[in-house]
Amino acid sequence: MILRLADLPSALRAAAALTMAAVALAAGGGRAEPGRDPAAAQDRAPWDLTLFHTNDAHGAFLPAPAAWRDDRAPVGGVVALGACLARERRAAPVSLLLDAGDFMTGNPICDIEVDGARGGGWQDLLGLLGYDAGVIGNHEFDHGRANALALAARSLFPLLADDILDERGEPLLRPGPLVIERAGLRIGIIGVSCAGLFAVTSPARTGGLSLRDQERVVREQLARLIETTDVQLLISHSGFDDDKRLAARLAGSGLDVIIGGHSHTRLTKPAVAGADIPIVVQAGSHLRQLGRLDLRIEAGRVVGHQWRAIELLAAGATDDAPDTLVAAAAHWEERIRQEFGRVIATLASDWRDSGRQESNVGSWIADALRARARADVAFVNSGSIRRDQPAGPLTALDVKEILPFENTLVTFELTGEQLRRIALNNARLAAHRGGILQISGLTYAWREVGDHVEVEDVRVAGEPARDGRVYRAAAPDYVCLQAKDYLAMDPPTTRYAGVTVTDAVLEAAAAAGTIDARVEGRMRQRVAQGR
Repeated sequence: MILRLADLPSALRAAAALTMAAVALAAGGGRAEPGRDPAAAQDRAPWDLTLFHTNDAHGAFLPAPAAWRDDRAPVGGVVALGACLARERRAAPVSLLLDAGDFMTGNPICDIEVDGARGGGWQDLLGLLGYDAGVIGNHEFDHGRANALALAARSLFPLLADDILDERGEPLLRPGPLVIERAGLRIGIIGVSCAGLFAVTSPARTGGLSLRDQERVVREQLARLIETTDVQLLISHSGFDDDKRLAARLAGSGLDVIIGGHSHTRLTKPAVAGADIPIVVQAGSHLRQLGRLDLRIEAGRVVGHQWRAIELLAAGATDDAPDTLVAAAAHWEERIRQEFGRVIATLASDWRDSGRQESNVGSWIADALRARARADVAFVNSGSIRRDQPAGPLTALDVKEILPFENTLVTFELTGEQLRRIALNNARLAAHRGGILQISGLTYAWREVGDHVEVEDVRVAGEPARDGRVYRAAAPDYVCLQAKDYLAMDPPTTRYAGVTVTDAVLEAAAAAGTIDARVEGRMRQRVAQGR
């Protein structure tokens, strides 16, 4: 479906610009007056600067039941975030709102095209929240490099990625760093994307791009900022552990804060490893939390800080959120309901996936991919199955939310020997409680013997896997990108099967009508003798 700007609520884009201007004024925005004392903010509040931050929103513009709460109260979404920001900004006279990437992929709003950019409507909603800056993560490339550039070009706030270069060795996006003046403070912002970008994105989506070393990028940018700004920030999409390691290497560099994403880490306190090491924070994922980092700044140094994660409860949010945001979110909810709310099948039993063992949903999806690709065997990484589904009607929206990633279905060849290695690797992952592959066409038995794992009775279509035979395999392209982890081999040569994984499953579900998926014992664990 292609949605044009004319289809959107009247003057939505103009409303976004006006809302952002109002937010900037409320937060003490605008250019600083010449000679104004940066400590003037101290007269209005105990903190000189507040950094509000989000990461890994993945299109979650609507609230969802909080599985971690006893009452399963609805949490998250742009309206809840907008309401929270309205309240929190009143107690933060000088503030910025930053995003650490992966705002794309996870809801059909990220797939609908607006003004030539898939996900353009979702970007409009983000614009209404008044973000000051963000970075692009790996999922911003899910619809390809050209779409990532289209999103950056139409964004109402700067999107950064100072470490990504094009074929000419030039920055893919606007060159950094970014400097924002707010209430007498000059804030320098550096942005880097995902250090493992090429390990988690297909070459078809990021072809021709290269990555610079992030530490080198940050040090170069800091050299331009230290003497001209009061506080220096890095927005990163490399993950919490990588951010902590980078912070340690940047001790004494002058960098004050790293706002992170990618790993979906829900913190209870910021990471601070020692003196002169940047503060590292992250705020979970899917707009369930808003991070708030308050800073006290003296003579160009952060001398005090306080951080907390604010749960975004949806109850009563419409009372505090801007009317334009509430209306825009309702518009997109209705558009998606109309397009994806149709029932395509009925589940006779719950779909459940633990990610650590064979599951009925994983087996059924793997079967659908094997049939669509006309393959002998098929694999699905359990991590791509993002939620369970209760028995009853199954809608197209349910399937899109269960399998939100834009992975393509690919085929490749394997020998019987390679299949046995894959079975052994999968058994080891299960034994160590790692994320396993769900399988179709392949069966095996495994057991733990002492400190190692053994597999036996490896079969394809009921027949023993033969070393001399070549088998046709199917899997999401992500599995092949991560072949060393999942397949115990180098990435194989693949062929595109002509469909995305999600669309293949949609087709299979519609064709099935009623689905009664069962756990069949495809990966049978046996008890070792003598134990």
